[in-house]
Amino acid sequence: MNKIAACCLLALGLGYQTMAQTADNAPKPAKASKIGYTNVNYVLSVSPASKVIQKQLEETQKQYLKTIEDKNKELETKFESYQKGQTNMLESIKKDKEEELRNLQRSIQSLQENAQEDLRKKENDLVKPELEKIYKAVNEIAKENGFTHVLNSDQVLLYADEEFDVTDLVMAKLGIKAPIEGEIKKEETKAPAAPTLPAPTKKPAGKK
Repeated sequence: MNKIAACCLLALGLGYQTMAQTADNAPKPAKASKIGYTNVNYVLSVSPASKVIQKQLEETQKQYLKTIEDKNKELETKFESYQKGQTNMLESIKKDKEEELRNLQRSIQSLQENAQEDLRKKENDLVKPELEKIYKAVNEIAKENGFTHVLNSDQVLLYADEEFDVTDLVMAKLGIKAPIEGEIKKEETKAPAAPTLPAPTKKPAGKK
């Protein structure tokens, strides 16, 4: 009788152990998704840094425009001088003058292209740290409010309930004051961008 009872207790113990192991190995329920969204471009555009960045880009643009304008004036002056005197020039001098004009024109075009590239690089260098601040604030807001994902509505977001818009929370975290209602709309704001320089100068009319 004692042997039978012992066997029953052993079997019962093994059964509980198996059940406990099965429970431990069972898949845990997936964490419910909570998806928020914000408009990074809007946050950047209304930040105090936006005006500072735009001003710096415009100042750099003015410097390049002044240099390009001076070069264009030099080209025009030399071309006019060439046109007036070409009939009396020796062929060798005429060719030298034409080559000088071509080289000057190429240098202007190269300057314009390099200036535009420099403006884009300057824009990226100025904007990058501000974007990093915004992304850090988004991460903190997500953790504090239990969001599993936060999307950027600047990109593909066809519809979202405004209840999950965390833009105001992000701005508050960054200490950015929202514009007065009606004064500016999110879709009307623009983040700082590198100004576009004029297209490269065309070859002066009449030049060979």
